[in-house]
Amino acid sequence: MNYISQLLKEHSRSNTDLITKAIGNNPPEFKKIIDIIYKEKAPLPQRASWLLAAVNEKHPELLEPYVSLFIDTIQKFKIDGIKRNMATVLASHSIHKKLQGKLINVCFDLILSPTETVAVKTHALQTIANISKQHTELKNELKAAIEDQLPKTTAAFHARAKNILKGLK
Repeated sequence: MNYISQLLKEHSRSNTDLITKAIGNNPPEFKKIIDIIYKEKAPLPQRASWLLAAVNEKHPELLEPYVSLFIDTIQKFKIDGIKRNMATVLASHSIHKKLQGKLINVCFDLILSPTETVAVKTHALQTIANISKQHTELKNELKAAIEDQLPKTTAAFHARAKNILKGLK
């Protein structure tokens, strides 16, 4: 399948499902999607990033080799959809200990950013909450970040924050 021409046809769930099925559990095919995200011009990276969550649902192992890359680059993207899709993946994966420190810093930066979208912030909250199960000393920092953001954010953030705070107890 020519993924670029297929992504340009339409931006829909059915097209995402079609491409996800074509990728299957094939690492070289999935690498083509990563290359589109990092090397092509708009609107292709955003459309290709939508595949991250879809592929992650069916074959999360395909994303493992890219977790470090996502951590290193998530803040460099200007398009919120790409950051949101990467944040979704990071929140759903078990992160190797050697990457956790950097990811924690990235997530706190995202949470505390006055310009970041609520979706990215909530996934960053979830990522830190997941890591805090192994590193309980993070719980107080996460609580402080949540309390800092509550007066500045939306009902969606409040709902996720409430669930995370409940889970931290």
